[in-house]
Amino acid sequence: MAVKNIAVTDTLETFRTTFNDLAANDFGDPALLAPAGISATSVVGAVIELSSIVAAGQAFYIEDDSSTQQLVGAGEILKFASSSTINAVVSATDTVTFSLPNNVTIANNLTVTNTLTASGTSHVLSNDTTIGNDLTVNNDATVSNDLTVTNNITATGTTHTLGTIEINGNTIRSTDSTRININDTFRATSFETSTGLIILDEVSGFPRVQSARVDDFLVFDATPIFNSSILFEGSTSDAFETTVTVVDPTADRTITIPNETGTLITTGSSNVITSAMIVNGTIVTADIGDDQITEAKVANDAIGQDQLKNVVALQILNSSGGVLKTMYGAGA
Repeated sequence: MAVKNIAVTDTLETFRTTFNDLAANDFGDPALLAPAGISATSVVGAVIELSSIVAAGQAFYIEDDSSTQQLVGAGEILKFASSSTINAVVSATDTVTFSLPNNVTIANNLTVTNTLTASGTSHVLSNDTTIGNDLTVNNDATVSNDLTVTNNITATGTTHTLGTIEINGNTIRSTDSTRININDTFRATSFETSTGLIILDEVSGFPRVQSARVDDFLVFDATPIFNSSILFEGSTSDAFETTVTVVDPTADRTITIPNETGTLITTGSSNVITSAMIVNGTIVTADIGDDQITEAKVANDAIGQDQLKNVVALQILNSSGGVLKTMYGAGA
């Protein structure tokens, strides 16, 4: 289609014939657009409709979450730009791969509905982080503020620090002191000292304190206070025990165990006291029961009636309580 001009010197007839030829041959009949699906009767309208048809067949729109759209037509370029928080890599065929850089900083909240796996070196969460399910951290993770994990948290690295509490394998320690304070009840299957010499656990429904020494020694540096009784099981674990009990004291009482080896004697002891247990000269008249002698006990009149009240008798008994011999003497 050649460019057509009308000169200033041209006649009106020339203008008429040139305009008709331009309209008929260059612009064409608008009715011819109908079979192509274009209903516009103007050139501009037809171009707009044609652009929509081309876009639908050979172009596409991109849209964000605010419903803002942008048409990407044939021959145009859609660029995926990387930033400090995301990497974009275009590869064949028609593939875009998004990834996170080595260090990711999240300014505000991060919510993870399912599993979050961090396998890099260092992970920093600046503010509150809520994770719906499992969190796996392979190496160091630093949480500046609160971290909420609804389900499991798995840290597969070497050392993990929560405030001043350090967890390394199965060892927990404080990084700023030699003591860890637990403000609530701490319950475990058993407790041991660092070398395992003392063990606190339960057996058959009874609390138990064990010494792991060969001699079973257990040292009390404090003064233990018991209730009314102490029970001894003995070397055989059975239904029989020896109970040492006390009457409820009304004042401080002291029972001293002497510095010697021996057997305690009780009121139930029988045939256990020997002469070796009695020091010579320790039994005196005051230790012997005073028994008045009647006339029937005196064989002759050698003792006057006025002397009977001052006479004492020492009786030697057998094991059955029978009198073997009676000795009389003047009373004190």
